Amino acid sequence: MPVQTIPEIPGLSMYPEFIGPDEQTALMATLDGLPWSGLGVGPNPELKRRTQQRGCTFSFRYRKAITSTEPLPGWARDLVARLAPLTTMKDALNSIIINEYQPGQGIMPHVDSLTAFGDTVFALSLLSPCVMTFDRVGSTDSYPIVLEPRSLLVLTGPARFGFRHGISKDLVETLGDRTIHRERRVSLTFRYIIPGPCKEEAACK
Repeated sequence: MPVQTIPEIPGLSMYPEFIGPDEQTALMATLDGLPWSGLGVGPNPELKRRTQQRGCTFSFRYRKAITSTEPLPGWARDLVARLAPLTTMKDALNSIIINEYQPGQGIMPHVDSLTAFGDTVFALSLLSPCVMTFDRVGSTDSYPIVLEPRSLLVLTGPARFGFRHGISKDLVETLGDRTIHRERRVSLTFRYIIPGPCKEEAACK
């Protein structure tokens, strides 16, 4: 499987076209047929965007995992099985959070909680492309990359722990000779949730 790396961000791997166009269409039909939370709807009503969680549910308000008795659905298990060969992580992925970003929505630069989540993060992008910026912690170094539809981003090591990543709210983004008009975007983030409360003072992301 083709993989792209960025020397300036050690531990980052990008797999373009991780899923095909038909699989994206089928996956979106499945997700849009399921209930969304956020925007006043639990389990995380305070979030300003629509979300879904599958597997182990994480409460951002109380900063702790809410262990689900419901196993990952079949479509999710199939994706998780395809992720397994791409990492050496010992803990099995037990959580998927699906985030919807409408035009004008983004997410502040952050490092995924160090005490709530495991050492590898997978993010599958669907629908609209966008620019994600990686800022090295403790430095002014900043590296923007384009997340293409159907691409898979894998963060381990320094990319996971030593860089903040975020997405702007801009309706139009420019990177080099590329201009992106933001439309609806959906991302699936696969993680291992560590049982117990998040021990960090900052809100877990």
